[in-house]
Amino acid sequence: MSPELKSSIHEYYPYKIYPSASNFGNTGILELPNSRFMEEATLRFNFSSSYPNEFTSLTASPFPWLETTYRYVEVKDQKYGPSRYSGNQSLKDKGFDVKVKIFDEGRYMPSTSVGIRDIAGTAIFSSEYLVFTKRYGNFDLTSGLGWGRLGTDDNIGNPLESIDDGFKTRSFDIGEGGSFSPKAWFSGKTSLLGGIEYDLYKYGLKLKLEYDTSRPEITNSASLKTKSRFN
Repeated sequence: MSPELKSSIHEYYPYKIYPSASNFGNTGILELPNSRFMEEATLRFNFSSSYPNEFTSLTASPFPWLETTYRYVEVKDQKYGPSRYSGNQSLKDKGFDVKVKIFDEGRYMPSTSVGIRDIAGTAIFSSEYLVFTKRYGNFDLTSGLGWGRLGTDDNIGNPLESIDDGFKTRSFDIGEGGSFSPKAWFSGKTSLLGGIEYDLYKYGLKLKLEYDTSRPEITNSASLKTKSRFN
């Protein structure tokens, strides 16, 4: 009697495809996060540039349910301050992010995570999110809710308003770094967000498509012309 051997078709491909970084450094799609994480005890350095923002970040995953990211951003279409002391130097910003997994992915249930961008930062990129990610074959589907910058599209009412009226409005002193403002988290404008990732195992590539709710033509001071909400 010979033992039965089982293998996946993916084991025959030369490349392994892992969850990849978003522009912000933490695991995600492009501008949006997802509910995927790096492997436990992993450290990742990431650099990305999408005008006008240039991101340099360091992400750590000490546990399979936790990711933390330290990020440094150069905003190339804004000045650091009045020209009399900053000259032509572009605006610089730094932030710290946390993403925590709430539920693991099951046969029918998606992986569920909650996260905060730019904790105690300048609030330029501050966001909170609740995301769900489920794999179907080569497809990885993500949907969820975003607040703060991720809620700028304002395409749905904030479901947390039914819990407390304090979630109706969001108050932040943009540009004043170092302020820890938990009362502002998950408040104000809210957006449905979503994206799709497709793994091409034969070539070791990952294709990404997302609906960007951050509205860069609004959240950046310079007038950016965006032709589509999709990245």
